[in-house]
Amino acid sequence: MATSDDVHMGDAATSKPINANDYTDLLQTPHTDAFAFSETEQFALQLYDQLRELELEKSLLEAHVKDVSDVSALSDDVLHEHLMAAEREAMEAKAKFEIRNKVSQNVLIMDPVLKAVHGGQHHTVEKRLLPLISENDAVSMVHGLLTTKLANTQRILSAAERGNIATNKENRNQSRTVLELAEEAKAQSIEDIGNLSLREQVGKAEANVKESRKRTAIIKGILSAMIVGSGINWAADEELRELVMDDEEAG
Repeated sequence: MATSDDVHMGDAATSKPINANDYTDLLQTPHTDAFAFSETEQFALQLYDQLRELELEKSLLEAHVKDVSDVSALSDDVLHEHLMAAEREAMEAKAKFEIRNKVSQNVLIMDPVLKAVHGGQHHTVEKRLLPLISENDAVSMVHGLLTTKLANTQRILSAAERGNIATNKENRNQSRTVLELAEEAKAQSIEDIGNLSLREQVGKAEANVKESRKRTAIIKGILSAMIVGSGINWAADEELRELVMDDEEAG
C-alpha cells in the first residue's frame, strides 16, 4: 500500500527531468552552511592555525641556522651554490613540516569523525558533524566523477591531436605528390595529358588531396570545439591557440 511519502517522492521524481551532468541538487543539501562554530571553538581553531604557522617558521629558521656562516670570502659561483643548497634545504624542511602537519591533522580529525558516525547519543558534540560528513562524501563523489571525465576528455584530446598530426603528414605527402606530377605535366590540364596512365595518376592525386583537406578541416573543427569546450585556458598555450584560431580563420 502506497503511503503519502511514496506519493510525494513519486511526484518529485516525475516533476523534473533528470540530467546526468547536473549536480546542483546533489550539492545543495538542506545542511549547506547550517553548521556554525561556537566562539570557543572559533578561538581554539585560530590558536591552532597560529600554532601551525609558528611551527612552520621554526622549521624554516632551524634549516636556516644550520647554514649560517661567513660568506664574505666566497666567490660568486660558490655563493650561488650555497644559496641554491639553502633554498633546497628550506623547501625540504617545509615539505617535511607539511607532511607531519597533514598526518597530525588526519589523526585529530579521525577521532571526532568516528564518534559522529559510530558513537552513541552521549557524543552530542561530535554528532553535529554528521550532516557535514555526508555532504563531504557527496562532494568527494562528484569530484571523483568530474576528475574521471576530465581524464577521459584529455585522452580524447590527445587522440585527436595525434590524428590531426597524422592527417597533416598525409596531406603534406599528397601535396608533394601533386607538385611532382604537376611539374611533370607542366602547364597541361588533366584532359591535355596524353599519357593515359599519368592522367589517371594526376586525377587520383588531386582527388586524394581534396579528400585529405576535407578530413583535415573536419578534424581541426572537432579538435577546436573540444579544446574550447573543455574549459582549458587555450589562449595561454601557443600550440592550442594556433589550433583554435587556425580553425576559426578557416571557417
